[in-house]
Amino acid sequence: PINPEAWDWYFNAVGEQRCPIVDTWWQTETGGIMLSPLVSAQRIKPGCATQPMFGVQPVLLDEHGKEFSGAGSGVLAIKASWPGQIRSVYGDPQ
Repeated sequence: PINPEAWDWYFNAVGEQRCPIVDTWWQTETGGIMLSPLVSAQRIKPGCATQPMFGVQPVLLDEHGKEFSGAGSGVLAIKASWPGQIRSVYGDPQ
């Protein structure tokens, strides 16, 4: 996601307050967007990717690799396989 100040600038200067800027979180390795708001279904929060896409289960891990919830800091991980994830190597499924 971009920072809220940059989001405000894009929304006001580029989008003329008519085009919402959608923050997302993804990586090349994930094969697609993992976290993103649904623009027509929820309020957009500048600087925040808000919620997981359908079928994605994000979790936070502490310094020992244990899952936790609530306030704190840790590592963002994806708990299980997700739609769109490659599950084999082309030409060598084993």
